[in-house]
Amino acid sequence: MFLAIALLLAVPSLVLADEAASYNFASAQGPKEIQVVPGDEGWGVIYFYNIDGNRITHITLDVSQVPDSWEVEIQPPLDEIEVEIGGTIVTVTENLHVEPSELLSEEAEDVPEGMVCITVPTRGYALAKPAYIIVRVPESEEIGTNGDIVISAEAVWLGQTGAAAIKQARDFDFSVEIISEATDSTETILDGGDNPGDNSGFSIMRWLPAIIAGVVVILGAVLIPCLVARKKRGG
Repeated sequence: MFLAIALLLAVPSLVLADEAASYNFASAQGPKEIQVVPGDEGWGVIYFYNIDGNRITHITLDVSQVPDSWEVEIQPPLDEIEVEIGGTIVTVTENLHVEPSELLSEEAEDVPEGMVCITVPTRGYALAKPAYIIVRVPESEEIGTNGDIVISAEAVWLGQTGAAAIKQARDFDFSVEIISEATDSTETILDGGDNPGDNSGFSIMRWLPAIIAGVVVILGAVLIPCLVARKKRGG
């Protein structure tokens, strides 16, 4: 009986050990166009998720192309973490890692810190880790200048000894445009135009010729009869 119990307890471990390894390097890129004001910075983002794998994906990011005098920062930065695998503790250098997760049928309301919920086209939703690409350009950069930035990503999966067993790489392209600083776009009407319901644009100078003509006509109508009557009395 004890032998049977021991075998039953060992079955899950044997199944897990015999489970075929599945590696997933899934990603989604935010907008590829970044606009930056001279002397300022612009942001891009890449999301990494792992809904089709059963092994942790360790990811390193590197700037493989950037125009001269421009600066590119990647967050989170490259760092070292300790990983235990097969009873052995090893050190892994990475920007981030993505653990296996499930495909979601609806958008998650309770998202763990450091993660976001993204849409997986035609499939549903997934929890993902973002990597932010921060682009800084000098103040001397000319308006209208365009530049390309390439971020290289490498995914690594560890073997039983803790060494990298499998690697996969891909590039992410960003197009950067230098624009002028945004100005105040508030619209203010300075002249009411020909709108009769708007008295704010009324100007007495516009009607001055008509007023003068009216005064002349009135004075003529009053003074001429008086002059004619005076001449008759005098005659």
